[in-house]
This record gives sequence, structure tokens and C-alpha cells, in this order.
Amino acid sequence: MSVAPDRQQRAANKTMPLGEDILLARHGDRIIQLRQDRKHDLTIARLHDGHTDWAANTLAGMSERIPESPAMWMGRLADDFKADKLPMPSGEVRFLAKLGVIWGGLSLVLSAGILWLTYQSANPELMHSMMGAAGS
Repeated sequence: MSVAPDRQQRAANKTMPLGEDILLARHGDRIIQLRQDRKHDLTIARLHDGHTDWAANTLAGMSERIPESPAMWMGRLADDFKADKLPMPSGEVRFLAKLGVIWGGLSLVLSAGILWLTYQSANPELMHSMMGAAGS
């Protein structure tokens, strides 16, 4: 029993869903079964090892899923700061920025002091006298 020629023609003109193409590119001949989830617009593949994988059939809505890059986020944040559109007042932001600079300066001074003390205490005579005092 053969398939009617018009059905063969329709099957030949049917385009493959995007999800099938993506899954074939990912897994190739390791796919056992492909099925369409029309409710969620997905193609689901069952693989030889028993795992399943899925891919979306459309690219619509992908911009909502792609996170904003840090450079774009900082640029938008700077524009919002200039336009005073931040959720906190600009005076508060300036205060926090000054506080951060002071904190960073203090950290730098303390770190430099610790390094200087470490360098000073590396004197061999001082180390010998400290070790000699501990032994007696």
C-alpha cells in the first residue's frame, strides 16, 4: 500500500520545526525519538542514553530571555543618574560614593602599613633575638 502522491507532495513541502533542527545539530544520530509539544512550542528529543533534551520552535521572545550586558547596564545606570531617575536621591548616591572612596583609602593605608611592618620585622637580627628570647 503506497502513500498517495498528493500526501507525499505535502510532506515534502512541510518545513521542519526550528527545534528539530537545533536538536539534530546538538545530538545528531544519538536521537531516538522527536516529538512536538505544541502547548509550549517545543521539540523534545529522547536520546540513546535515556536523557531528554528540548529546544524552542521559535525565536520570538528571545530578547526577553537574553540578559542585558554589564556595559549596557552601567551605561543605562549612568544615564539614569544624570537624569536623577534612580530610586534613591542623588545626594544619597554621592554620600555613598564618598564613603566608598574614604573606605578604599583607609584600606589602602592599612594594607600599606601592614606591608611596611612586615618588611621591617624581616630584619634577621630582630628575628634572631625574638627566637632567642622564646628559647630562654
